[in-house]
Amino acid sequence: MRLRRRESNAQLDIWPGFVDALSTVLLVFIFVLVGFIASQVYLSSVIFDKNSSLLDTKGQLSDVRHLLDLEKGKNAELVKRIAELQSTVGNLQSLFDKESSLRQEEHTEKLSLEQKIEKLNAQLKDVMAALAVEHKTSEEQKQALEYIKKENLKLSELTKLSAYKSEFFDKLSRIVQGKSGIKISGDRFIFQSELFFDSASDELSEEGQAQVANLAEVVKEIGRKIPGNINWILRVDGHTDKRPIRSAKFTSNWELSAFRAISVVRCLIKNGVPAKHLVAAGFGENQPIAQGKTEEALAKNRRIEFKLDER
Repeated sequence: MRLRRRESNAQLDIWPGFVDALSTVLLVFIFVLVGFIASQVYLSSVIFDKNSSLLDTKGQLSDVRHLLDLEKGKNAELVKRIAELQSTVGNLQSLFDKESSLRQEEHTEKLSLEQKIEKLNAQLKDVMAALAVEHKTSEEQKQALEYIKKENLKLSELTKLSAYKSEFFDKLSRIVQGKSGIKISGDRFIFQSELFFDSASDELSEEGQAQVANLAEVVKEIGRKIPGNINWILRVDGHTDKRPIRSAKFTSNWELSAFRAISVVRCLIKNGVPAKHLVAAGFGENQPIAQGKTEEALAKNRRIEFKLDER
């Protein structure tokens, strides 16, 4: 019995060492597995963060591209605006140059008139001196004296009218400055017919009536300043292009241009301008300011011109 118990105890003493070794191997395996899982979790987190950063970067890049497109659009608009401003500056410079040229011409004309007045005054003094010395009262001498007086008065009136024409030019230039379809040539204001009339018509449009009303205010203001002994008129000239017209109302361009000028004169009278200071003339296609058959040339020749002048 004792021998069997010893053999049984010897067999039982083998298992604890094996179990310890197996436990150690299992623990090592579990530790390695845990480390592997932890590293996988860490790598997944890092990859997720990288993907998130990549998506954010792509979104920012898309925003930058959108902003760049907007800036390109703004730059194109600015370039277009700069071109328009440069064109406007060129037009204003052209108007300024023309106005300066006209002022120079008026100044030269005024000096010429003053010289003629001085010359006539000298002649008048000579005649008066001759009459005083010789005490002659012949009819011929009286006629010469009257002629000199009339010429002197006429030149004096012309000089005064020149000043009022300059004022008329200044005021109307400020009103039409920067408006398309209006041109200044010398001492004339040229309006394209499309500003006043529809095609092949002599009835003023609403815009045309407004333009004529503005012009009438300037004419009335200047007219109140001009002395009554100065015979002045506002000329209204109608012009067409060279394309022939055939309608129930007009048989020629000459008739159309004349009726258009008359319509403008009637509107001026309606707005208070005295009829005695107005004259309407039609020139048809016979006074072109542009040559050729292009639409631009034809449009320039279809016009209404205004000029303050002596009767």
